[in-house]
Amino acid sequence: MSTNNNVNDCKQSVLTSKKLPIILIGPRFVGKSTVGKLLALQLKVPFINLWEVSEQYWHEIGYKEELRDQAWDKNQADGVYNYMMPFEAHAIKRGVAEHSNYVIELGALQSVYDDDELFKRVSRVLEACNVVLLLPSEDVSESLEILKERDRVIINGKEINEHFITHHSNYDLAKYTFYTKDKTPEQTSEEILAQIDPHISDIILIGPMGAGKSTIGKLLAQKLDFPQISMDRLRWKYYEERGWSREKQKQIAENEGFVGVYHYWKQYDLYAVERLLNEHQNCLIDFGAGHSIYEDDTDFDRARELLAPYANVVLLISSPDLDESVAILHQRNTLLINGMEANRFLITHPSNRELARLVVYTKDRTPIETKDEILQPFSIE
Repeated sequence: MSTNNNVNDCKQSVLTSKKLPIILIGPRFVGKSTVGKLLALQLKVPFINLWEVSEQYWHEIGYKEELRDQAWDKNQADGVYNYMMPFEAHAIKRGVAEHSNYVIELGALQSVYDDDELFKRVSRVLEACNVVLLLPSEDVSESLEILKERDRVIINGKEINEHFITHHSNYDLAKYTFYTKDKTPEQTSEEILAQIDPHISDIILIGPMGAGKSTIGKLLAQKLDFPQISMDRLRWKYYEERGWSREKQKQIAENEGFVGVYHYWKQYDLYAVERLLNEHQNCLIDFGAGHSIYEDDTDFDRARELLAPYANVVLLISSPDLDESVAILHQRNTLLINGMEANRFLITHPSNRELARLVVYTKDRTPIETKDEILQPFSIE
Protein backbone atom coordinates (compact mmCIF):
# COMPACT_ATOMS: atom_id res chain seq x y z
CA MET A 1 0.00 0.00 0.00
CA SER A 2 1.21 3.53 -0.75
CA THR A 3 2.57 5.65 2.07
CA ASN A 4 1.91 8.92 0.26
CA ASN A 5 0.50 11.34 2.84
CA ASN A 6 -2.15 12.78 0.53
CA VAL A 7 -3.41 9.32 -0.38
CA ASN A 8 -3.51 8.29 3.25
CA ASP A 9 -5.40 11.47 4.18
CA CYS A 10 -7.94 10.71 1.45
CA LYS A 11 -8.29 7.13 2.60
CA GLN A 12 -8.79 8.16 6.22
CA SER A 13 -11.59 10.51 5.13
CA VAL A 14 -13.34 7.59 3.44
CA LEU A 15 -12.81 5.18 6.31
CA THR A 16 -14.21 7.66 8.82
CA SER A 17 -17.33 7.91 6.67
CA LYS A 18 -17.91 4.17 6.37
CA LYS A 19 -18.28 2.69 9.83
CA LEU A 20 -20.67 -0.13 10.49
CA PRO A 21 -23.52 0.65 12.85
CA ILE A 22 -22.83 0.62 16.56
CA ILE A 23 -25.79 -1.15 18.16
CA LEU A 24 -26.48 -0.37 21.82
CA ILE A 25 -28.38 -3.02 23.77
CA GLY A 26 -29.20 -3.52 27.43
CA PRO A 27 -31.93 -3.11 30.06
CA ARG A 28 -34.24 -0.16 30.31
CA PHE A 29 -32.95 3.06 31.87
CA VAL A 30 -29.29 2.03 31.60
CA GLY A 31 -28.43 5.10 29.54
CA LYS A 32 -28.44 3.79 25.96
CA SER A 33 -30.07 6.92 24.51
CA THR A 34 -27.71 9.36 26.21
CA VAL A 35 -24.58 7.40 25.36
CA GLY A 36 -25.82 6.70 21.85
CA LYS A 37 -26.34 10.37 21.08
CA LEU A 38 -22.86 11.19 22.37
CA LEU A 39 -21.33 8.45 20.19
CA ALA A 40 -23.20 9.69 17.15
CA LEU A 41 -22.01 13.23 17.81
CA GLN A 42 -18.40 12.07 18.11
CA LEU A 43 -18.57 9.94 14.96
CA LYS A 44 -20.59 12.53 13.01
CA VAL A 45 -23.26 9.99 12.09
CA PRO A 46 -27.00 9.95 12.85
CA PHE A 47 -28.52 8.36 15.95
CA ILE A 48 -31.77 6.45 16.03
CA ASN A 49 -33.78 4.72 18.74
CA LEU A 50 -35.00 1.78 16.69
CA TRP A 51 -37.84 0.93 19.03
CA GLU A 52 -39.40 4.37 18.46
CA VAL A 53 -39.72 3.75 14.71
CA SER A 54 -40.38 0.00 14.78
CA GLU A 55 -44.14 0.08 14.33
CA GLN A 56 -43.77 0.75 10.59
CA TYR A 57 -41.83 -2.53 10.32
CA TRP A 58 -44.23 -4.48 12.55
CA HIS A 59 -47.11 -3.78 10.16
CA GLU A 60 -45.14 -5.32 7.27
CA ILE A 61 -45.68 -8.79 8.77
CA GLY A 62 -49.18 -8.43 10.17
CA TYR A 63 -48.97 -6.62 13.50
CA LYS A 64 -52.42 -5.76 14.90
CA GLU A 65 -52.87 -3.45 17.87
CA GLU A 66 -56.10 -5.22 18.82
CA LEU A 67 -54.23 -8.55 19.03
CA ARG A 68 -51.60 -6.96 21.26
CA ASP A 69 -54.40 -5.65 23.50
CA GLN A 70 -55.93 -9.13 23.61
CA ALA A 71 -52.54 -10.55 24.61
CA TRP A 72 -52.42 -8.02 27.45
CA ASP A 73 -55.94 -8.89 28.59
CA LYS A 74 -55.08 -12.58 28.55
CA ASN A 75 -51.66 -12.55 30.20
CA GLN A 76 -50.64 -8.91 30.78
CA ALA A 77 -46.94 -8.13 30.27
CA ASP A 78 -46.03 -11.76 29.52
CA GLY A 79 -48.67 -11.91 26.82
CA VAL A 80 -47.55 -8.71 25.12
CA TYR A 81 -43.88 -9.78 25.35
CA ASN A 82 -44.57 -13.11 23.65
CA TYR A 83 -46.82 -11.56 21.01
CA MET A 84 -44.30 -8.88 20.10
CA MET A 85 -41.16 -11.00 19.76
CA PRO A 86 -41.55 -11.93 16.03
CA PHE A 87 -42.33 -8.31 15.19
CA GLU A 88 -39.30 -7.03 17.10
CA ALA A 89 -37.02 -9.50 15.29
CA HIS A 90 -38.37 -8.29 11.95
CA ALA A 91 -37.94 -4.65 12.98
CA ILE A 92 -34.26 -5.27 13.75
CA LYS A 93 -33.70 -6.90 10.37
CA ARG A 94 -35.34 -4.03 8.50
CA GLY A 95 -34.11 -1.22 10.74
CA VAL A 96 -30.46 -2.23 10.70
CA ALA A 97 -30.56 -2.64 6.91
CA GLU A 98 -32.00 0.86 6.47
CA HIS A 99 -29.72 2.58 9.02
CA SER A 100 -26.37 0.91 8.40
CA ASN A 101 -24.32 4.05 9.02
CA TYR A 102 -26.03 5.02 12.29
CA VAL A 103 -25.56 4.59 15.98
CA ILE A 104 -28.64 2.51 16.80
CA GLU A 105 -30.28 2.00 20.17
CA LEU A 106 -32.41 -1.13 20.52
CA GLY A 107 -35.30 -1.23 22.92
CA ALA A 108 -34.73 -3.54 25.87
CA LEU A 109 -37.27 -6.02 24.49
CA GLN A 110 -35.61 -6.11 21.09
CA SER A 111 -32.46 -7.95 22.16
CA VAL A 112 -33.93 -10.65 24.43
CA TYR A 113 -35.49 -13.78 22.86
CA ASP A 114 -36.79 -16.95 24.46
CA ASP A 115 -37.51 -18.49 21.06
CA ASP A 116 -34.32 -20.05 19.66
CA GLU A 117 -35.24 -19.47 16.02
CA LEU A 118 -35.99 -15.79 16.58
CA PHE A 119 -32.73 -15.41 18.48
CA LYS A 120 -30.78 -17.04 15.63
CA ARG A 121 -32.48 -14.72 13.14
CA VAL A 122 -31.52 -11.61 15.11
CA SER A 123 -28.03 -12.95 15.74
CA ARG A 124 -27.46 -13.31 11.98
CA VAL A 125 -28.55 -9.72 11.37
CA LEU A 126 -26.27 -8.34 14.10
CA GLU A 127 -23.32 -10.64 13.39
CA ALA A 128 -21.36 -8.04 11.41
CA CYS A 129 -22.27 -5.10 13.66
CA ASN A 130 -20.56 -3.56 16.67
CA VAL A 131 -23.02 -4.68 19.32
CA VAL A 132 -22.41 -2.94 22.67
CA LEU A 133 -24.09 -4.12 25.87
CA LEU A 134 -24.46 -1.46 28.57
CA LEU A 135 -24.91 -2.61 32.16
CA PRO A 136 -24.55 -0.73 35.44
CA SER A 137 -22.11 -3.22 36.97
CA GLU A 138 -20.32 -6.54 36.45
CA ASP A 139 -22.20 -7.72 39.54
CA VAL A 140 -25.70 -8.78 38.52
CA SER A 141 -27.18 -8.14 41.96
CA GLU A 142 -25.68 -4.67 42.05
CA SER A 143 -27.02 -3.92 38.57
CA LEU A 144 -30.47 -4.97 39.71
CA GLU A 145 -30.28 -2.78 42.80
CA ILE A 146 -29.25 0.23 40.74
CA LEU A 147 -32.11 -0.22 38.25
CA LYS A 148 -34.91 -1.61 40.38
CA GLU A 149 -36.21 1.81 41.44
CA ARG A 150 -36.56 2.82 37.80
CA ASP A 151 -38.71 -0.06 36.54
CA ARG A 152 -41.01 -2.55 38.31
CA VAL A 153 -42.82 -4.32 35.42
CA ILE A 154 -43.00 -8.12 35.86
CA ILE A 155 -42.19 -10.49 32.93
CA ASN A 156 -41.98 -14.28 33.28
CA GLY A 157 -42.28 -13.95 37.05
CA LYS A 158 -39.30 -11.57 37.31
CA GLU A 159 -38.92 -7.83 37.51
CA ILE A 160 -38.33 -6.69 33.97
CA ASN A 161 -34.73 -5.63 34.45
CA GLU A 162 -33.89 -8.88 36.20
CA HIS A 163 -35.20 -10.66 33.10
CA PHE A 164 -33.12 -8.45 30.80
CA ILE A 165 -29.95 -8.57 32.90
CA THR A 166 -29.92 -12.32 33.57
CA HIS A 167 -31.13 -13.49 30.14
CA HIS A 168 -28.45 -15.03 27.91
CA SER A 169 -29.50 -13.14 24.75
CA ASN A 170 -27.82 -9.83 25.53
CA TYR A 171 -24.54 -11.52 26.47
CA ASP A 172 -24.60 -13.78 23.40
CA LEU A 173 -25.33 -10.89 21.02
CA ALA A 174 -22.84 -8.42 22.48
CA LYS A 175 -19.36 -8.01 21.03
CA TYR A 176 -18.45 -5.55 23.80
CA THR A 177 -19.77 -4.96 27.32
CA PHE A 178 -19.32 -1.67 29.17
CA TYR A 179 -20.30 -0.86 32.75
CA THR A 180 -21.75 2.54 33.55
CA LYS A 181 -21.55 2.63 37.35
CA ASP A 182 -19.60 5.67 38.63
CA LYS A 183 -19.10 6.96 35.07
CA THR A 184 -20.65 9.92 33.34
CA PRO A 185 -22.27 9.28 29.94
CA GLU A 186 -19.36 11.17 28.40
CA GLN A 187 -16.86 8.81 30.04
CA THR A 188 -18.78 5.75 28.87
CA SER A 189 -18.88 7.15 25.34
CA GLU A 190 -15.12 7.75 25.34
CA GLU A 191 -14.48 4.26 26.68
CA ILE A 192 -16.54 2.73 23.87
CA LEU A 193 -14.77 4.75 21.18
CA ALA A 194 -11.36 3.85 22.63
CA GLN A 195 -12.02 0.11 22.36
CA ILE A 196 -14.15 -0.33 19.25
CA ASP A 197 -12.49 -0.59 15.87
CA PRO A 198 -15.52 -0.42 13.54
CA HIS A 199 -15.24 -2.57 10.45
CA ILE A 200 -14.62 -0.72 7.22
CA SER A 201 -17.37 -0.84 4.64
CA ASP A 202 -15.98 -1.40 1.17
CA ILE A 203 -17.34 0.43 -1.88
CA ILE A 204 -19.46 -1.98 -3.93
CA LEU A 205 -20.48 -1.15 -7.50
CA ILE A 206 -23.63 -2.75 -8.92
CA GLY A 207 -25.54 -2.25 -12.15
CA PRO A 208 -26.36 -3.69 -15.58
CA MET A 209 -23.93 -5.06 -18.16
CA GLY A 210 -21.88 -2.34 -19.84
CA ALA A 211 -22.58 0.24 -17.12
CA GLY A 212 -18.87 0.83 -16.53
CA LYS A 213 -18.47 -0.93 -13.18
CA SER A 214 -15.02 -2.33 -13.97
CA THR A 215 -13.67 0.86 -15.54
CA ILE A 216 -14.97 3.19 -12.85
CA GLY A 217 -14.02 0.67 -10.19
CA LYS A 218 -10.42 0.74 -11.39
CA LEU A 219 -10.34 4.56 -11.14
CA LEU A 220 -11.83 4.51 -7.64
CA ALA A 221 -9.43 1.83 -6.49
CA GLN A 222 -6.47 3.83 -7.79
CA LYS A 223 -7.67 7.02 -6.10
CA LEU A 224 -8.27 5.34 -2.75
CA ASP A 225 -5.23 3.07 -2.93
CA PHE A 226 -7.58 0.09 -2.50
CA PRO A 227 -7.34 -3.26 -4.30
CA GLN A 228 -10.06 -3.84 -6.89
CA ILE A 229 -11.96 -7.11 -6.58
CA SER A 230 -14.15 -8.12 -9.54
CA MET A 231 -16.83 -10.73 -8.98
CA ASP A 232 -16.66 -11.84 -12.62
CA ARG A 233 -13.07 -12.96 -12.08
CA LEU A 234 -13.84 -15.02 -8.97
CA ARG A 235 -17.35 -16.29 -9.53
CA TRP A 236 -16.40 -19.60 -11.20
CA LYS A 237 -14.24 -20.62 -8.25
CA TYR A 238 -17.12 -19.95 -5.87
CA TYR A 239 -19.68 -21.61 -8.16
CA GLU A 240 -17.55 -24.76 -8.38
CA GLU A 241 -17.52 -25.01 -4.58
CA ARG A 242 -21.29 -25.49 -4.75
CA GLY A 243 -21.37 -27.93 -7.68
CA TRP A 244 -21.40 -25.71 -10.77
CA SER A 245 -20.26 -27.58 -13.88
CA ARG A 246 -18.99 -26.04 -17.10
CA GLU A 247 -20.28 -29.07 -19.02
CA LYS A 248 -23.77 -28.77 -17.53
CA GLN A 249 -23.80 -25.04 -18.33
CA LYS A 250 -22.85 -25.86 -21.93
CA GLN A 251 -25.72 -28.35 -22.20
CA ILE A 252 -28.19 -25.85 -20.76
CA ALA A 253 -26.97 -23.18 -23.19
CA GLU A 254 -27.52 -25.53 -26.13
CA ASN A 255 -31.02 -26.52 -24.99
CA GLU A 256 -32.36 -23.33 -23.40
CA GLY A 257 -30.11 -20.48 -24.51
CA PHE A 258 -28.87 -17.71 -22.27
CA VAL A 259 -32.05 -17.55 -20.17
CA GLY A 260 -31.41 -21.12 -19.03
CA VAL A 261 -27.79 -20.31 -18.22
CA TYR A 262 -28.89 -17.23 -16.26
CA HIS A 263 -31.29 -19.28 -14.13
CA TYR A 264 -28.58 -21.92 -13.65
CA TRP A 265 -26.23 -19.24 -12.34
CA LYS A 266 -28.84 -17.99 -9.86
CA GLN A 267 -28.40 -21.18 -7.83
CA TYR A 268 -24.87 -20.02 -7.00
CA ASP A 269 -24.98 -16.21 -7.01
CA LEU A 270 -25.86 -15.66 -3.35
CA TYR A 271 -23.17 -18.09 -2.23
CA ALA A 272 -20.64 -16.29 -4.42
CA VAL A 273 -21.61 -12.92 -2.91
CA GLU A 274 -21.27 -14.25 0.63
CA ARG A 275 -17.90 -15.87 -0.11
CA LEU A 276 -16.52 -12.77 -1.80
CA LEU A 277 -17.59 -10.45 1.02
CA ASN A 278 -16.14 -12.79 3.64
CA GLU A 279 -12.80 -13.09 1.83
CA HIS A 280 -12.22 -9.47 0.82
CA GLN A 281 -12.30 -6.35 3.00
CA ASN A 282 -11.05 -2.78 2.57
CA CYS A 283 -11.34 -2.88 -1.18
CA LEU A 284 -13.32 -1.74 -4.21
CA ILE A 285 -15.72 -4.47 -5.34
CA ASP A 286 -17.55 -4.59 -8.66
CA PHE A 287 -20.36 -7.13 -8.90
CA GLY A 288 -21.44 -9.01 -11.99
CA ALA A 289 -24.69 -7.68 -13.42
CA GLY A 290 -26.73 -10.55 -12.01
CA HIS A 291 -25.26 -10.59 -8.52
CA SER A 292 -27.54 -7.80 -7.32
CA ILE A 293 -30.72 -9.09 -9.04
CA TYR A 294 -32.96 -11.56 -7.20
CA GLU A 295 -36.45 -12.59 -8.26
CA ASP A 296 -37.05 -14.88 -5.29
CA ASP A 297 -38.08 -12.89 -2.20
CA THR A 298 -36.10 -15.10 0.17
CA ASP A 299 -32.98 -14.71 -1.94
CA PHE A 300 -33.45 -10.95 -2.11
CA ASP A 301 -33.87 -10.72 1.67
CA ARG A 302 -30.64 -12.65 2.11
CA ALA A 303 -28.84 -10.38 -0.40
CA ARG A 304 -30.09 -7.30 1.46
CA GLU A 305 -28.91 -8.83 4.73
CA LEU A 306 -25.44 -9.51 3.28
CA LEU A 307 -25.13 -5.95 1.98
CA ALA A 308 -26.66 -4.25 5.01
CA PRO A 309 -23.29 -3.56 6.69
CA TYR A 310 -21.97 -1.82 3.58
CA ALA A 311 -22.75 1.89 3.58
CA ASN A 312 -21.43 2.43 0.06
CA VAL A 313 -23.35 0.25 -2.37
CA VAL A 314 -23.35 2.31 -5.57
CA LEU A 315 -25.69 1.64 -8.49
CA LEU A 316 -24.26 2.77 -11.84
CA ILE A 317 -26.87 3.41 -14.50
CA SER A 318 -26.95 5.60 -17.58
CA SER A 319 -29.96 7.82 -16.88
CA PRO A 320 -32.87 8.38 -14.47
CA ASP A 321 -35.05 7.55 -17.50
CA LEU A 322 -35.05 3.74 -17.60
CA ASP A 323 -36.03 3.57 -21.28
CA GLU A 324 -33.16 5.90 -22.12
CA SER A 325 -30.78 3.74 -20.09
CA VAL A 326 -31.94 0.67 -22.01
CA ALA A 327 -31.47 2.49 -25.32
CA ILE A 328 -27.95 3.64 -24.42
CA LEU A 329 -26.88 0.09 -23.59
CA HIS A 330 -28.91 -1.55 -26.39
CA GLN A 331 -25.98 -1.96 -28.77
CA ARG A 332 -23.79 -3.58 -26.14
CA ASN A 333 -25.94 -6.63 -25.45
CA THR A 334 -28.70 -8.51 -27.26
CA LEU A 335 -29.12 -11.42 -24.84
CA LEU A 336 -32.59 -12.23 -23.48
CA ILE A 337 -33.72 -12.97 -19.91
CA ASN A 338 -37.32 -14.07 -19.30
CA GLY A 339 -38.19 -13.03 -22.85
CA MET A 340 -36.82 -9.52 -22.28
CA GLU A 341 -33.64 -7.90 -23.52
CA ALA A 342 -31.10 -8.60 -20.78
CA ASN A 343 -30.30 -5.00 -19.94
CA ARG A 344 -33.96 -3.99 -19.91
CA PHE A 345 -34.53 -6.80 -17.42
CA LEU A 346 -31.53 -5.76 -15.31
CA ILE A 347 -32.29 -2.01 -15.47
CA THR A 348 -36.00 -2.23 -14.69
CA HIS A 349 -35.79 -4.92 -12.02
CA PRO A 350 -36.31 -3.34 -8.55
CA SER A 351 -33.48 -5.24 -6.81
CA ASN A 352 -30.68 -2.87 -7.79
CA ARG A 353 -32.44 0.27 -6.59
CA GLU A 354 -33.53 -1.34 -3.35
CA LEU A 355 -30.02 -2.58 -2.56
CA ALA A 356 -28.20 0.62 -3.57
CA ARG A 357 -27.38 3.38 -1.09
CA LEU A 358 -26.29 5.74 -3.86
CA VAL A 359 -27.38 5.94 -7.52
CA VAL A 360 -24.98 7.59 -9.98
CA TYR A 361 -25.96 8.35 -13.58
CA THR A 362 -23.21 8.02 -16.17
CA LYS A 363 -24.83 9.63 -19.25
CA ASP A 364 -22.72 12.47 -20.69
CA ARG A 365 -20.01 11.90 -18.07
CA THR A 366 -16.54 10.51 -18.52
CA PRO A 367 -15.49 7.66 -16.21
CA ILE A 368 -13.30 10.15 -14.34
CA GLU A 369 -16.27 12.50 -13.79
CA THR A 370 -18.36 9.56 -12.54
CA LYS A 371 -15.56 8.53 -10.19
CA ASP A 372 -15.42 12.08 -8.79
CA GLU A 373 -19.19 12.11 -8.22
CA ILE A 374 -19.01 8.87 -6.25
CA LEU A 375 -16.24 10.31 -4.06
CA GLN A 376 -18.01 13.66 -3.55
CA PRO A 377 -19.81 12.63 -0.33
CA PHE A 378 -16.40 11.93 1.19
CA SER A 379 -15.03 15.37 0.20
CA ILE A 380 -12.16 13.83 -1.76
CA GLU A 381 -10.93 15.82 -4.72
